[in-house]
Amino acid sequence: MGWLRWGSLPELSPGEHLRLQGQWDNHPKHGPQFKAEVCEQTLPATVAGIQGYLGSGMIKGIGPRFAERIVELFKEDTFKVIETTPDRLLEVSGIGLDRKNKITTAWKEQKQVKEIMVFLHGHGVSTNLAVKIYKTYGDASLETVQKNPYQLERDIYGVGFKTADRIAQALGLPPEHPSRIEAGIVFALNEMINDGHVYAPRELLSQRAIELLEVPQELIAPALERLAQDERIRPEMIPLNGKSDGKGKQAVTESQAMYGTPVIYLTPLYFGEKGVAERLQTLASAASQEKTMNHSLFPVENLSAEQQAAVNMALTHPLSILTGGPGTGKTTCLKALITTIADQHKRFALASPTGRAAKRLSEATGHPASTIHRLLEYSPVEGFKHNTENPLDLDFLVVDEASMLDLLLMNHLLKAVRPGTHVLFVGDIDQLPSVGAGDVLRNMISSGVAPITRLSSIFR
Repeated sequence: MGWLRWGSLPELSPGEHLRLQGQWDNHPKHGPQFKAEVCEQTLPATVAGIQGYLGSGMIKGIGPRFAERIVELFKEDTFKVIETTPDRLLEVSGIGLDRKNKITTAWKEQKQVKEIMVFLHGHGVSTNLAVKIYKTYGDASLETVQKNPYQLERDIYGVGFKTADRIAQALGLPPEHPSRIEAGIVFALNEMINDGHVYAPRELLSQRAIELLEVPQELIAPALERLAQDERIRPEMIPLNGKSDGKGKQAVTESQAMYGTPVIYLTPLYFGEKGVAERLQTLASAASQEKTMNHSLFPVENLSAEQQAAVNMALTHPLSILTGGPGTGKTTCLKALITTIADQHKRFALASPTGRAAKRLSEATGHPASTIHRLLEYSPVEGFKHNTENPLDLDFLVVDEASMLDLLLMNHLLKAVRPGTHVLFVGDIDQLPSVGAGDVLRNMISSGVAPITRLSSIFR
C-alpha cells in the first residue's frame, strides 16, 4: 500500500467517501505514491459512514446528536428518506418543522454543489479549480462555464487563457468562437505587458493573436472592436518621428509619419500612463516652498559641488530627479537633504518600491523608511487608503530606487501627493528595472518634466 499525494482538495469531513483519479509513481525516498488529479466526493454507503457524514456539519441542521437519531431510525435508507420523503424526518425525536425545512434546504444545496463538481470534473477541471469556480459563481457555475468558459480567466485568479481554452474545447466550443478570439487577444497583450511593455503595436498584437489562436486574420479586427466597446482595451495612435536609420529604429511609412502608429493598451495601463503624465505636470508646476527654508543650517562642507547642487535642486523645485551610478554619493545627498528638512521641522517620508530597498534606505539615512504600499496604507480588500481624496500630509517625499517603479504603482503614488509637496526621485536607470509594465524613471528623465542632477564623481 502506497501513500496518497495530491494538491488542494475540497474541504473534507469525517464520513465522506472519495473517488480519486490519477496515476501512481515511485518516489525514490517514500516509495509508491498516488498523484490524484481529480477528486470526486461520493455519498457513503455504510450506516457508520452515513452517520459520520450527516454529523460532520456538511448538512445544516444536523449535528452528531441528530445524525445518530436519524440513522438509528432509518438505517441504510437515510439518504433516500431525506431525498424523497423528507417529511419523515418529523418522526425523529427533537426534529420539528423548522429544523426539517432547514435540513431539506441544506440537502438540496449540497446536492447541487456535487452536481456542479461532477460536471466540471467531467470536462477536465481539477478539484482545486472546481472549488474556486463554485466559490466565485455559486449556483450559477454551470451556466457561466457553459456559456463562456473564458469568463473564468477574467474572474478567477490563477486561471489563464490556456486553462480556459482547454475547458472550452472539452465543452465543444468552436475555435472561432468570439469569446475565444477576444480572450486570446487579451492573453497575447498580457504576454507583451509581462515583458515590461505598456502597450503593443496593433499590427504586432494581431500577428501574435493569429499565431496563438490559429484563426483567420479577418476575425481579429472585429474582436478588437468588441473589446474596445467593452472598455477592456484602449486603441490609440502613437506619434512617430523620423524614419529608420538601419540601427533598430522602427521604419515609418508615409501614412504613419502623418498619423502615427496604431497601438493597443489594456485600459488600466492607458489611464495609468495618462494619470502619471498629468500628475507629474501638476507637481512640477506647483509653487515651491523654498522661501520657508533656512539654508544657513545646510551642511555645505560635507558635499561636493555637484552634490550641493543636487540638494539645492530638491529644496528649490517641487519635482526633481537625482541620478547617478553606484558610489557617486546619492546616499550622502539624501542624508544632507533629510538633515535640512528635519531641522526645519518639515513633515517628510522616505519610501522605496520594495521592502529590501526600504530597509537599506533606512539604514543608510538613519531615518524610518517604508515601502510605497505601506506608505499609502494599502490593503488587499480596501486598496490604497491614501489617494486623491485622502492625500499624504507631507512637505517632502523622497522615493529611492525609482528605477523599480512600474507605471501603475507610480500612478497610485502620485494620486496621494498634494501639489506643493516636494518630491525627489532617486535612482539609476541602469540598475534594478521594474517588475511591472513601464520604465518610469527613464521616461521621466527623457521627458524633461523635472530638473535632473546627474552625479558623476565616484567616491568609493
